[in-house]
Amino acid sequence: MKNLNDLITKYNRPGPRYTSYPPVPYWQNAPDETTWISHLKSKYDPQTGVDLYVHVPYCESLCYYCGCSRIITKNHDVEDVYLEVVLKEWELYKKKLGFTPFINSLHFGGGTPTFLSPANLDRLIKTLLENKLESFIGSIEIDPRTCQTAHLKILSENGIKRVSLGIQDFDPLVQKTINREQSPMMVEVLTEKIREHGISSINFDLIYGLPKQTTDSIASTIEIVIKMRPDLIAFYSYAHLPDRIKNQRLISEKDLPSPEQKRELYELGKKLLLENGYVDVGMDHFALPSSYLYQAKIKNNLHRNFMGYVDKKSQILIGLGPTSISDSSLSFLQNIKDVKEYQNKIESGHLPIAKGHTHSDRDLLIQEIILELMCRNQATIGDKNIPHWSVIQEELLAFKEDGIVEEIGDELTLTETGKIFVRNVAMCFDFHLREQTSTTKFSQTI
Repeated sequence: MKNLNDLITKYNRPGPRYTSYPPVPYWQNAPDETTWISHLKSKYDPQTGVDLYVHVPYCESLCYYCGCSRIITKNHDVEDVYLEVVLKEWELYKKKLGFTPFINSLHFGGGTPTFLSPANLDRLIKTLLENKLESFIGSIEIDPRTCQTAHLKILSENGIKRVSLGIQDFDPLVQKTINREQSPMMVEVLTEKIREHGISSINFDLIYGLPKQTTDSIASTIEIVIKMRPDLIAFYSYAHLPDRIKNQRLISEKDLPSPEQKRELYELGKKLLLENGYVDVGMDHFALPSSYLYQAKIKNNLHRNFMGYVDKKSQILIGLGPTSISDSSLSFLQNIKDVKEYQNKIESGHLPIAKGHTHSDRDLLIQEIILELMCRNQATIGDKNIPHWSVIQEELLAFKEDGIVEEIGDELTLTETGKIFVRNVAMCFDFHLREQTSTTKFSQTI
C-alpha cells in the first residue's frame, strides 16, 4: 500500500460531489410538466409528506469565492415581488397536484435567506407550513452580517430549529481577500442569541484552500470555532473555477495554497476538530456525538440530497425559487435561473422548468450504490447488472491494492484511509462520467 501523500497525488483529480446522481451536467430526457406532476403523485405518501427547499437569491455584498446562484443588491424593495412569486409557484404545485401536501421539512438556502425582512420571512414560512407533519424539521442558512434578533424570534416561533452560519474563515486578512468581513465577536454574540431562542442545532460552514490561508490562520480559526461549540461543522474545500464563476477572477491565483499546502490545511483542521470531540461523519462534515447528524450516522439513517447530508427525507423534494432543484425519486428538475424569466413563467400558469432528467433503471442502480458509499461507507454490489462491470472490477482491484477498499462477498467497504477517496470510488461506478463526450469541469476530489 502506498503512503497517503502518494495516494493523494494519484487520485486527486476533478470529480462530482454527488449531491445527486446523475450529476447535473449529465441530465437528459427532462420530464415535461405533465409527466413531472404524475411522478410526484405516484411517489407521494401522506405519512412522509414532501421536503421543501426555498432559494432566496439575494445578497447585499459579493463574496469573491462564492459559486452559488445569487443577485447582489441592497435594494430590499425586491423582497415583496419575490415573495409573491414564490408563493404563486407553491400555489401552482398545489393546484396541479390537486391537494396540499404534508410538509416533512423546510430548508432555506441562498443567496442569503436572512436578506428577507423578519415580517416577510414569517409570512413565507407560515404560508408554506399550513399543512406540516408532527415530525416537521426546519432549517435555514444564515449570514451573521444580516441576521437580526427579530429573525431568530420568527424562526423559533415557526419551528425552524436548525441554522447554518456562513463563517468560512476568521482570519482578518483572509476575510478581506475574499470580501467577507465578520468578526469573531459578531458571530459569538449571534451564536449566544440563537441558543437563547431555543434553536437546537447550529452548523458552521468553514472553507479551506482560500487565498492567504496558512496553517496558523486555520489553527486560529478552528480554535475560535471550538470555543463557540457548534454541534455541526462543514469543512469544505474551496473549488477555484474562474472560467465558470466570474467573481472568482477577483481572487489572485498566486494567493491560493498549492495542492500540497491545501491538503495540509485540511489535515490540520480535521486533526484539531477530532482532538476536540468532533467526529468525522463523511464528506467534509464533522459533528458532536450529541448532534442529530452523528446519531443518524450510527443508526444508519444518514441520507444525502442536493442540500448535503440530512437525517431524514421523504420520497419527494420540491424546490421553490430560481435555480432550485426538485427530486421526485423518478426524475429531477431545475428551475429557471433568471428571476424575471422565472416570474414570467409562473405568471403564465406554468412551472418554471429550465432542465431536468428522467431516471433510467441504470441511473437508479448506480444512485443507490453511490448514496450507500457516501452515507454508510459501504455498498452492496453483488449480482447486479452494473454498467461497465468488467472495467470497474479492474479499478476496484487497484483500490484494494492501495488499501482504499475491502471486499467481502457482495459488500464493498471503504477503509479508514479510503474514506478520504470516497468520491473517487463513487466515480468508478458513474457510467455517465465514463460515457461523456465532452469534459465537464468539477472540483478536485481531495
